[in-house]
Amino acid sequence: MIVLLLTALLFWGAALVSTLLDVRFVRDVPLAPPPADAPEVAAIVPARNEAHQIGRCLRSLLAQDWPRLRVVCVDDRSEDATHAEAAALADPRLTIVRGSELPAGWLGKNHSNAQGVEHAAGATWLLFTDADTEHGPAALSSAMAAAREHGADLFTILTDVRTETFWERALLPQVLSAVVGAFPLRLVNDPRSSIAIANGQYILIKREVYEKVGGHAAIRDRVADDLELARLVKGRGYRLRAEVGRHLVSVRMYTSLREIWWGFVKNASAGAGGPLRALGGALLVGITALPFFAAPFLRGGQLALALAVCAVAMVQRLIVLANVFPVALGWAITLPLG
Repeated sequence: MIVLLLTALLFWGAALVSTLLDVRFVRDVPLAPPPADAPEVAAIVPARNEAHQIGRCLRSLLAQDWPRLRVVCVDDRSEDATHAEAAALADPRLTIVRGSELPAGWLGKNHSNAQGVEHAAGATWLLFTDADTEHGPAALSSAMAAAREHGADLFTILTDVRTETFWERALLPQVLSAVVGAFPLRLVNDPRSSIAIANGQYILIKREVYEKVGGHAAIRDRVADDLELARLVKGRGYRLRAEVGRHLVSVRMYTSLREIWWGFVKNASAGAGGPLRALGGALLVGITALPFFAAPFLRGGQLALALAVCAVAMVQRLIVLANVFPVALGWAITLPLG
């Protein structure tokens, strides 16, 4: 037990130090108007069975204060009224693509994004975003200004994750905090570091760079397409930049415990590099949560050590929640469950 508790203390201690180093690099994207030389941007929205929310997403994109914008919605063979809901908007800047059958070796979202690019016409920047997102009017102009300021070839933001049910509030901030901890922004934004990640809810990328790295065809069979695209871009020497944009874009990722579970099982396996490495990570996660559940049954030095681990872990999580995720700090108590 002592060895396990010490392992957990080492883990949370390292996580706390990393978080403290990272806090000064957590930067909110400043609001900015579109420039006089605004380039043409194509926003690409893959949608499969999204009738309940595609309208809200597309309306928010069409309301951007960007003067040269086209929106491409790719209906990935939906079995509901997704196409009808999108078509009802009847905006000349909106193109609705009926997705073709999935070719061998491709995953659906990657194929939809690739089809969207084919309809991007003369756009020099591509914005990949999800059907469950809602964009503030200044989102694109502000993101573009930040991308230009830092010379980014791929710019991504951490969005405002809306949570409504108990399971969403209890689990989503914890899981997303773990992701942020595994991919510190100071390293993601450091061209000397190989650490790379992007948030698929908002990826703004130069079209020239997208094509040079092979686009979605190069990651056609990858589940975590955002992670893989970021790795591809940074690995080829292009500039990757991630910042906080909660005030620009919001999203409700999942609505039930089942959706949360399967959504992150899929992404954890892909992000770790395969099922075996993910299982190793799951074992480590179990060890880091052990002190919370074991403390009531321990005595003496073991209890003191377990409480020390819990205290360090809670401080780390409180710092992350306060700086990155808009959830009441009291939800930090769900850390061991998350």
